[in-house]
Amino acid sequence: MKESYPDQFMVSYENKKKSYLFNLKWEDTHLVLKELSDDQPDMQENITPTASEWLDFWHRMDEIGIWDWYGEYIMTCSDACMEGDEWEIHILYGDVRIESYGANSYPSTFREFVKSLEELTGVVIEFIQED
Repeated sequence: MKESYPDQFMVSYENKKKSYLFNLKWEDTHLVLKELSDDQPDMQENITPTASEWLDFWHRMDEIGIWDWYGEYIMTCSDACMEGDEWEIHILYGDVRIESYGANSYPSTFREFVKSLEELTGVVIEFIQED
């Protein structure tokens, strides 16, 4: 059976208009969550998903096709989107890797990715995407 823990894992999401930053990084045997917001106290905590939770997460990543996302999603805003949203993902898991970045634009399955992160960590992410 494939090891369930990531080799590398970093997810960052920032909404500059709302002064919100979510950062999640794999260190040693756990995830380190940093969440900064003007609306609530800054938070930092260690999260240790089980091997089973990680396997569920990887299965979901396969389902949403994260490994096929483009390296970059950039949109210059006028009235069509919320200026100031930026995100970045660096994940290495066995022989699959994703390095993707976006500004004001997202892959079609980004909401599913955020939901999967919430399920893995138990933390609600203040992700705001304008359609």
